[in-house]
Amino acid sequence: MAGHDHPLFTLVYRAVAGAGEHTGLGEVRRRALAPASGRLLILGLGPGHDLDHLPDSVTSVVAVEPSASMRSSSRPRVQAARARGIEVEVIDAVGEALPIPDSSVDAVLLAYVMCTVGDVEASLAEVRRVLKPGGLVCVMEHVRAREGTWLRRSQRLVAPVWPRLAGGCHADRDTRAALQGAGFDVSELRDITITNLPPVAPTLVGIAR
Repeated sequence: MAGHDHPLFTLVYRAVAGAGEHTGLGEVRRRALAPASGRLLILGLGPGHDLDHLPDSVTSVVAVEPSASMRSSSRPRVQAARARGIEVEVIDAVGEALPIPDSSVDAVLLAYVMCTVGDVEASLAEVRRVLKPGGLVCVMEHVRAREGTWLRRSQRLVAPVWPRLAGGCHADRDTRAALQGAGFDVSELRDITITNLPPVAPTLVGIAR
């Protein structure tokens, strides 16, 4: 979609995400995805690394990605997942307006996407709409650091320029509070710190119901 494509950032993010696969992020992805089953919605496919960590319980994927360069970058992993027998549909859409029927997915993955959506509340309302009753939201999101920490100070320092440098990313969104405000149970979410990636080191991992 026009306005959502940042080809230069795609190149940088692809390199960073690829390196992260070998320095701990891959394991965090695997843990975040482990509870997923059935039909999975990936909100923000990016370069597609999540597809490399799907548990056997996931039978099909619908992946939303509004960036043309990201969709192009994800193509090899999409093809590899299909070769493993997983049905993968990639859609050019945004989180605020998902072209997906009500109550049609068993699980949703939010992985490094809530920082970039234009409207957090609308996107989470759409997630609730398309998720089946009893479905899970698998979460792997960098979030706002605790007040008084050097990580929070670093987030404030870069806030004026970070979105322009990082494809619209906001480093300090309070995703836990947003999920709770959207009606999800967040008691199974845990805070971890990926220390080699400030100001996006504070990370929220787990499931919301």
